[in-house]
Amino acid sequence: MHIRLLDFLSGLSGALDLMSPEVVGHHKRVAYLASRLAHALGVDRKERTELFMAAVLHDVGGFTLQSRLAALSFEADGARHAEIGYRLLRDNPLLDEAAVIVRHHHTPRSRYGVLNEPVRKLQLAGILNLADRVDVLTLRHKACDPTEIMGHIRPRAGYQFDPAAVEALGDLAAEPGFWAPLAPAAKEDPTRSLPDDMFDERGFTHQELMQASTAFSHIIDFRSRFTATHSRGVAETAVILAEKSGMEGARLTAIRLAGNLHDIGKLAVPSEIIDKPGPLNEAERAIMERHPELGETILSSVPGLEDVTAWASQHHEKLNGTGYPNRLSREDIPLGSRVMALADIFTALREDRPYRPGIENGRTMAILEGMATGGALDPELVSLMRGGLVEIDACRRAAQASAAEEFRRFYTGVPAQ
Repeated sequence: MHIRLLDFLSGLSGALDLMSPEVVGHHKRVAYLASRLAHALGVDRKERTELFMAAVLHDVGGFTLQSRLAALSFEADGARHAEIGYRLLRDNPLLDEAAVIVRHHHTPRSRYGVLNEPVRKLQLAGILNLADRVDVLTLRHKACDPTEIMGHIRPRAGYQFDPAAVEALGDLAAEPGFWAPLAPAAKEDPTRSLPDDMFDERGFTHQELMQASTAFSHIIDFRSRFTATHSRGVAETAVILAEKSGMEGARLTAIRLAGNLHDIGKLAVPSEIIDKPGPLNEAERAIMERHPELGETILSSVPGLEDVTAWASQHHEKLNGTGYPNRLSREDIPLGSRVMALADIFTALREDRPYRPGIENGRTMAILEGMATGGALDPELVSLMRGGLVEIDACRRAAQASAAEEFRRFYTGVPAQ
């Protein structure tokens, strides 16, 4: 499985746009602007790569629609979502350098002297801050008017933005082609207009791929204490089931990735629905049931994730054709998707939810076996789960306990809303 780092991050950053139509494309436009500014300022390829990674993920800490839209205010302070974004990325060896840049992408230049951070990281954060504010102005005015944009930016040179970066922006703004990828009518991803040699070419090792997918599972799950450990539990359960069904090697890697990312489409589901303490109404259920389809759209944009995309996006399909989103039938649902479906339901039944406590193993297996008899789940996989129930549940509990501790540490000391 060969996946380029920047393809993975750029593709999955599209999930961050699911919160609202107002933010669609924001991360990639900011990545385009930051990359062009960095190149104009003579930033080397290694640092341009770090800056690009920070740019496509810079609002990753905006867990709610309210916080995401607040970040689109030109005068936004942004301290809380920037700190949460930093915490999501800092423990990942691939993303820890970008994490510091994300942490300070709303920090004005006038405050750099009181911060205990590497000066160069703050300078890169300043480029990201400028790129972010330019896109916010473009969104606010629904047009790329260079004169109006520079009229807002230039007076802030010195105390909010680096004067050299503002000057570089002015030079770029005068180039006719600079604004074209940002125009409201532009359909293409603006980062595709960047030269191929703009960044370091980097792939993933197996370990790095797992670390990156775990970071995204936190983005998906940490919006609510009720879902804080769900993806980790599904991934662990799915890997053990897959092994027992005969999968090995790269296919097990793909199963774990699918487990970590299977609910990525839920970033489009409001927190009020996820945390609702009772049954969903018809409208709420329709919103919830869109998440596999949205997940497929996001994951399919990353070359090399074909199996992961199928298995993750089909985790609510049923063998009898009554699942969603595509009502696939038995012959159209591959083994990986069947594993994901069972792992997801098992984990959901065993964990606490807003509307009920976790269900004990005996009753859980009775529910699963009833679903297999009714044609919803693969009976052979349910039989494998019955035979390995003690092992599977112990591993699931250990994985979710570890994720719960990460969740607790994650929020310790986070600024209040």
